[in-house]
Amino acid sequence: MKLTSILMSGVAIAILAGCNSSNVSNSAASKVSAAASSFNLDPSAAAIEKHMAFLADDALQGREAGSQGYDKAADYVAAEFEKLGLKPAGQDGTYFQNVRLKRAYRDAGAGALFAQKTNGVVIDMENGKDFAIGASISNGQSTVSAPVVFAGYGVVAPKEGRDDYAGLDVKGKIVATLARTPSGIQTEERAFYGSRKGKEASDRGALAVISLETKTSEKVFSFDRLIKEGRLDAARMSWVRPDGGAFSRAPGLKGGATISRAGAAKLFKDAPTSWDEILEMAEKEGGVTPTFELPVKMTITQKSKIDEVQSVNVAGMIEGTDPALKDEVIVLSAHLDHIGIATTDEDDVINNGALDNAAGIATLLEAARMMQANTPPRRSVMFLAVTAEEKGLLGSQYFAKNPTVPKENIVANINLDMPVLTYDFTDIIVFGGTRSTLEPAIKKAAAEMDITIGPDPFPEQGIFTRSDHFRFVEEGIPSVMVSTGFANGGESGWEVHFAEHYHRPSDDMKNNLDFNAGARFAELKTRIAFTVANQDERPLWKKGDFFAKQFNGPMTD
Repeated sequence: MKLTSILMSGVAIAILAGCNSSNVSNSAASKVSAAASSFNLDPSAAAIEKHMAFLADDALQGREAGSQGYDKAADYVAAEFEKLGLKPAGQDGTYFQNVRLKRAYRDAGAGALFAQKTNGVVIDMENGKDFAIGASISNGQSTVSAPVVFAGYGVVAPKEGRDDYAGLDVKGKIVATLARTPSGIQTEERAFYGSRKGKEASDRGALAVISLETKTSEKVFSFDRLIKEGRLDAARMSWVRPDGGAFSRAPGLKGGATISRAGAAKLFKDAPTSWDEILEMAEKEGGVTPTFELPVKMTITQKSKIDEVQSVNVAGMIEGTDPALKDEVIVLSAHLDHIGIATTDEDDVINNGALDNAAGIATLLEAARMMQANTPPRRSVMFLAVTAEEKGLLGSQYFAKNPTVPKENIVANINLDMPVLTYDFTDIIVFGGTRSTLEPAIKKAAAEMDITIGPDPFPEQGIFTRSDHFRFVEEGIPSVMVSTGFANGGESGWEVHFAEHYHRPSDDMKNNLDFNAGARFAELKTRIAFTVANQDERPLWKKGDFFAKQFNGPMTD
């Protein structure tokens, strides 16, 4: 895709004119230990502010994948790569890798769900109260009519000796599963199993999946919030296969719906086990419930407007110097997109995404500048800004499956997603760090700055499976995500961001951002990249790791 340079626009000139070029403050710089003398690192708080101010400006309209605002952001990153002298690492000698995206918007008025008991009694199901139907990327219009089978959480976890489909025949039927995943399984692995629900149903011949709200899912993200915030009206996306179809791991599914707790209670009336009993069982350790065919036949109808848009990943490279190692590539990634314009009646509807993830891109650019100013590392380092993370990690998935360098040459991915830069961080979180030999390299780099590694503060959320690094994991590549930690005010900083600003228009440049913290985070990222790229051995998964075995990744002896 040929993108017009945003640097020539009036809005860019206005933004850049308002930023100075001074480096990180003395107080922040003083925290760097004497070990820094091995590198000429001069992290610039002003550069972090400049990049974030541009990317989070209203003019970019929330940087939704496939939008002009996103294209302007991609042009900006490519121009910065060129200014720094990074080698183009996209397609055809450019910084861009084209990503074709199927895009679908639901016709809310056309979505319908009709349910009746096997004895012919109609179940009164109200749209927006008992059920909701989203868009379909694969079918402009579809109707599925079939019996309903309840499959518990719908989890198949061989390691745990668990198969919620055991004894069930779901071929040609609609599968009802409890939302989210059961407790009692290691959290990152649990999240992985949860991400495969649609695939498990499709592989067994199901025609549709309906998700049933539970007590836990209601607390995390309720059905009422789904409706109120208009989340189902946002675009759904998938990348386009060479044959023109949308990529899907569950191609057999022709429909689906989200069911509220109230709606589920109606469906489970006269079921072998009551809905109240199911809810209680779901909350217990393991969340094991009976599975059975419901005495219900259901018809789900949806209509979607489907089109295709172009987007890009942006990639630049610093080539390695060691003849034996330079073909090995360490990928530093961050997602460039955000969620665009909110469908609310509030005055401010632009989701600027300052921390999510203009902050990650800004620190990526500053790390590229500092690496380029030093002696090149032994291995090559790619700086990758990906599209459509907010649509399902699509840009990173496309790149990981269709890399612009030989896939076997990619030996690690270090991902930066939403560092909370509102406090003076003293520790970091390395999601997935204990799973590979990346952990000691990151510890070494962090120790040079007197930064420690804290525990995962959100184990129940399985964040290791929920950002772009996981698409590299799925290709067997050792990968981690690094973010600011909970110490020294971090817990409060994260709590405020999630409660008040995450995926809201208020995630903007007005939130008491600490650009010195951003500069330190960029320096840390640079040190990590140098450490991993210069070590003798390539990163490996630890022997027996669950994800290494799942995706056939290279392991230690």
